[in-house]
Amino acid sequence: MYDLYIGNKNYSSWSLRPWLLMQHFGIPFREHLVSVAGRPFNPALKPLAGNGRVPCLHEADGFQVLDSLAIIETLAEREPAIWPGEARARARARSLCAEMHAGVT
Repeated sequence: MYDLYIGNKNYSSWSLRPWLLMQHFGIPFREHLVSVAGRPFNPALKPLAGNGRVPCLHEADGFQVLDSLAIIETLAEREPAIWPGEARARARARSLCAEMHAGVT
């Protein structure tokens, strides 16, 4: 079971991304809504997320995975259905995710 710490999904596409992926693929997790209220960095979040930002995924042993794209890549290692099976389709999917991640806030 994972713990996913996120901001408001209506205002934070960064938080929405791993939440949506986990919902879509039926990956069990507990959602923890954290108030970020317009702050890009919140020192009070340091115990929850080493970088003071959300989203942050906690694995069962407390290991933290920071950043939406890193969370998705980590989950894809455990859930093969997340990425397409064919190598070129997988490369295209990763390219599109990286482009969106770098260019959309």
